Amino acid sequence: MKFTEQMKLPLHKDDLMPVIRQGIFMSFTGGLLIGALHAFFTFQFGFSLTWLFLFILAHLTASRIRRSYNKYHILYSILSIFFFILAYYLMSITLNLGVLFLYDALVSNFILQVLNPLPYFSFINPFSSQFFTIDNMLELLFFFIGTLYAFKYSK
Repeated sequence: MKFTEQMKLPLHKDDLMPVIRQGIFMSFTGGLLIGALHAFFTFQFGFSLTWLFLFILAHLTASRIRRSYNKYHILYSILSIFFFILAYYLMSITLNLGVLFLYDALVSNFILQVLNPLPYFSFINPFSSQFFTIDNMLELLFFFIGTLYAFKYSK
């Protein structure tokens, strides 16, 4: 069935609110928890496991959404992608605030800069100078794998 045909199917309103509720819950808890773990690994061991955390985040978000509805609709998979991106944003905020806190650099000026979403998604920009670095390509690859996984697994 094509995408437009799937969007025309009736949406069960009894399933929509649990999907939204579970997606918001998983975005906030998963993003905050995985961001804190990421900050811990970055501070303690000096390396980043972003690719692994992205895959875990996609799995947790999609599995929570998958268990929250009775009859599938394509909108639930789209919401799963949205909540995965929101969780990635919250993970990045938590990571940066955690690193600033651990280095005693937590100032109100930095906190406002941390909330800006553009630097967190700059790895998607093909015109940036760091787009073709190995780290960026790996993060981009696993971000799209996580997005695809969130879409497919929430069915």
